Amino acid sequence: MSTTAAASRRLVGTPAARARYFESMLQRLCTDVGPHPSGTRAYQQVTAIIQADLALTLEESYLDRYLDYWATVPRPEILHQGRRLNVGVAENCAGTPDEGFTGVIVRLRQPGVAYGIEDLATGERAAGISVSQDVGVEPLYLFGDDVLSLPRFVIGIQEVPYVELLVEARAEVQVRCRVVYAPEVPTCNVVGRVVGASPEEILVIAHADSLIQTEGANDNTATAIITMMLAHAFATTRPARTLTFLITGSEEYGCRGARHYARRRQAEGTAERLRFVLNSDSLTYGPNLWVSTTDQELLGLVQHVHADLGLQIEPVYRPDEEPWMNDAATFQHANARVRGINFNSRGYDTLAANHTPADDAANVPRDCAETSFLVLREVIERIQDL
Repeated sequence: MSTTAAASRRLVGTPAARARYFESMLQRLCTDVGPHPSGTRAYQQVTAIIQADLALTLEESYLDRYLDYWATVPRPEILHQGRRLNVGVAENCAGTPDEGFTGVIVRLRQPGVAYGIEDLATGERAAGISVSQDVGVEPLYLFGDDVLSLPRFVIGIQEVPYVELLVEARAEVQVRCRVVYAPEVPTCNVVGRVVGASPEEILVIAHADSLIQTEGANDNTATAIITMMLAHAFATTRPARTLTFLITGSEEYGCRGARHYARRRQAEGTAERLRFVLNSDSLTYGPNLWVSTTDQELLGLVQHVHADLGLQIEPVYRPDEEPWMNDAATFQHANARVRGINFNSRGYDTLAANHTPADDAANVPRDCAETSFLVLREVIERIQDL
């Protein structure tokens, strides 16, 4: 047995192992950390724990940094002898000092960044310039290591001849771009992937952030843990479609983590691969899963799963309720073929603790974790054949 297979079996291979894993993670992510809203040191600690745990079995897992807010203060400028270049700014880059700097433009051999701007006072590169594929300036969205990297200006093709003249002359330019952003503390999604036979993807989502003054155990850390259990369970398989497990932040504050990841996939040119989006939120309000989708084939699949597993639960089916809610909403238009389903739950009185200090680890019904895991594992298995 491989090391990965052994780790997967040890973590989630049996009901007893899953119960131990769930209990351990509730302790580590809720009781030990406490409230963990996005943009805080506590949330940073949570994402570090999740990423390190997924790395035990997944070949690919990473922290996906994003910003809850980013904007430029009008207006960004590159000037030569009073002539202002027509420039935009790549979203999520850092800014220059408020007073700007004087520099010279140089050519680069760097993917995506055609030119650099060297600060004459320091001799170091202090900004970059990307060139759009169009005549005018096109939007550019930065992600990964480029978030809050050097100031990045964007020009259209029409400005390239003039910039080339400035390069050849080593002409001095005045550069200024003021940026405001939040939060200061790194905020991340956690992404894990099980590569399948096809690049087509099933995206499995749950958020890990809480509101202030609450551990957010039922909403939604317990569900994030169930999603981690699913990732470990599939880590040793070769699914027909690639499985991407997305643990988001900032769901409680405008779904900014999911919005960022959707934009990242568009910027990467990989959004077309998404075929199914399964979003889960608050799976421990009771054993009776609340299933929302207007996709009758997906709804029928879940109904067959419930019947075949023979679980003593009473699912709530909502064929009139769109699945594109909360974190899933931002993926509705990822491409023309994407299909969605949303899972929630009912049955116990834990809903009353929602968004309050009472939503702690002690208030999580443990049986819901195993029920949700079994159903979702089977759903993911069967979606491979659609």
